[in-house]
Amino acid sequence: MIDLYAWTSANGRRPIIMLEETGTPYNITAIDPHSEAKNTPQYRAISPGGKVPCLVDPDGPGGAPIHLMESSAILMYLGEKTGQFMGADAARRWDVLQWLAYLATNVSISFSALNVTREMADQCRTLLGEVNNHLANNDYFAGDYSIADMMVIGRFGDFRFDYIDLNDYPSLCRWRDRVMERAAVRKAMEMKIV
Repeated sequence: MIDLYAWTSANGRRPIIMLEETGTPYNITAIDPHSEAKNTPQYRAISPGGKVPCLVDPDGPGGAPIHLMESSAILMYLGEKTGQFMGADAARRWDVLQWLAYLATNVSISFSALNVTREMADQCRTLLGEVNNHLANNDYFAGDYSIADMMVIGRFGDFRFDYIDLNDYPSLCRWRDRVMERAAVRKAMEMKIV
């Protein structure tokens, strides 16, 4: 059984969504990323960067245990392990991975910085415009529902920036509502992690 160390943040919700979507059994342990718990030698042994979330799979590649940090790496690992939500063929897989990388390195990071300072607000509005334009012609980021969508639904499904009106981005809102209708997403977003 997989052990997931996570918190109530958008980062922590991503692997929970994937585990729920795939029906993969898991245990969850709460790790507050703002506490000293992430700096203990025991936690650093499984998450060398002290990152939350972190996953430990005793039945990793070749049957050997594996531990991973970073939500995007965890999503890719679970996609590979289960054969789900990674694209139906090689071309779609690369589409999923390009959107996962774009959303992880642009959208996710920019909005994480916006939690601390409003200086990123214009950059975030630009990114919202870009994803809104893409979603105007696509139901999901990479054609079918995938780990790319899981990467940012935690952020947009629980949007908490009162100085940015998400309703100004109607295609993004339609995507958000579509993804939030999924039972696994709702469960992961509502789950108490304590």
